[in-house]
Amino acid sequence: MKTEVRIVFVEDAPAEAALVEQALQRGGLAFHMQRVETREDFLRVLASQPPDVILSDHGLPSFDGFAALAVAHKQCPHVPFLFVTNALTREMEIEKLTPGVTDYVLKSQLHLLAPTICRVLREAETRPMSRWMQEERERIEGNLLALLVEYERAGGYLPICSNCKKIRDGQDVWQSPEIFFRKYAGLKFSHGLCPDCADKFKV
Repeated sequence: MKTEVRIVFVEDAPAEAALVEQALQRGGLAFHMQRVETREDFLRVLASQPPDVILSDHGLPSFDGFAALAVAHKQCPHVPFLFVTNALTREMEIEKLTPGVTDYVLKSQLHLLAPTICRVLREAETRPMSRWMQEERERIEGNLLALLVEYERAGGYLPICSNCKKIRDGQDVWQSPEIFFRKYAGLKFSHGLCPDCADKFKV
């Protein structure tokens, strides 16, 4: 997590924003917070200095939390979005009420805000790797499916040498399994010994 967290707080009451700042300071969070009240100010801040986390009250008369959430999802969909409000309760199941909200903290429980921000930021740091792993898996699956389609035309058989175990590709080139699957499926191999073979090398 960064040494200083950039926060945008959609809140029309300066006194409420001050209470949030005090709670974050007591929670030991190093942060810089900018308060905005209007859609225009929110868009300007997102464009000029994308935040690490977005906080929003729910019941603002001119620019409510749902409108802020819609803007945030369009401009910076990967930035955690938290409601800081008295307008919601846990019984309302906020995940179902407002899809895309990372979490929320009641204004009557501001002592939970700093640890909640730390948690959602840690979770956000792991998401790029999760997305990369998903994309990598889809790439490998796509390559394997394309390979299967190619060999379906040959009756579904993969031509393999019964002696050296080389595989013949669609261009009639014989290659070792490691090279073949690395080339056509993007798979990488590690080399070791299975338990049966390892027993043969024991002294």
